[in-house]
Amino acid sequence: MSDKDNQDPAPVPVLTAAADVSGVVPVLTSAVAVGPGEAETPTLTEAHAPQMAAPTGLSDEALLVLRSRLAVMTRDLTERLLEESLSELETALFEKVSSRLREQLPDMLEQALRDHFDPQD
Repeated sequence: MSDKDNQDPAPVPVLTAAADVSGVVPVLTSAVAVGPGEAETPTLTEAHAPQMAAPTGLSDEALLVLRSRLAVMTRDLTERLLEESLSELETALFEKVSSRLREQLPDMLEQALRDHFDPQD
């Protein structure tokens, strides 16, 4: 084993109420080029920051708990949706392969049997 294998993994950053998330959390600052007839996408700038301030009545700790809960709920939803999508994809692929086998296998077997029992040499 190398020294790299023995090293502990990098620590996972944890957000605290006083954490500075600038540079960690991506912020939309510009829109993708808009084609003719498309509505322009609003951009997130410093002007929007006051609207995103912590709601009144929530302490820093309560806000931190809310953020953590939202992160867990988002992760769980993402995981569930991915599992459902993979299951649906697996079912669709199985049906496609089965259908192609039903279509092509009889002809393939017939050709193999003809080649074996009726060689044209």
